[in-house]
Amino acid sequence: MALVSCLLPVLVMLGFLLSSYAYYVERRFAKAKELGEVYRAYCDFSAFSCTRIFSSEYGSLTQFIGLPHVSNAALGMLFYLLELTVCRSPTLLFVVSAASCVASLGMLFILIFILHDICIVCCIIYVVNLFTCLCAWWWRRQTMTLAAGEKKMRKDK
Repeated sequence: MALVSCLLPVLVMLGFLLSSYAYYVERRFAKAKELGEVYRAYCDFSAFSCTRIFSSEYGSLTQFIGLPHVSNAALGMLFYLLELTVCRSPTLLFVVSAASCVASLGMLFILIFILHDICIVCCIIYVVNLFTCLCAWWWRRQTMTLAAGEKKMRKDK
């Protein structure tokens, strides 16, 4: 259980770093476009293009629900900071990370079926979200099992 509780902040920080990189790519691409230059990110290779995904209209999903244009990557960075603050509570972390899995499924659907593209950084973020959710679920389950065992021992005394 100690291993999982130590692994979770590492996973969350990895998600934060990946979102930070996505935000960096967005900013660099926007600046290059403004200057009439071409920008190619490290995550752009072969048929896959993170830059194409980040700069698409789906790079900001907030605009589709009537909110101001806010980058998905910036929201991701804020989300991982939130996740880091709840990292000591297995139940709360599980709920928050489960929500990120639902959002990841939606964004994966957009990648594959609407944009017809794959973003390596995005897919790694989705995997990080899945592992965070699974680890939080396992940690929550272990914590609840221990608590139930202690309660039973006290009752038996």
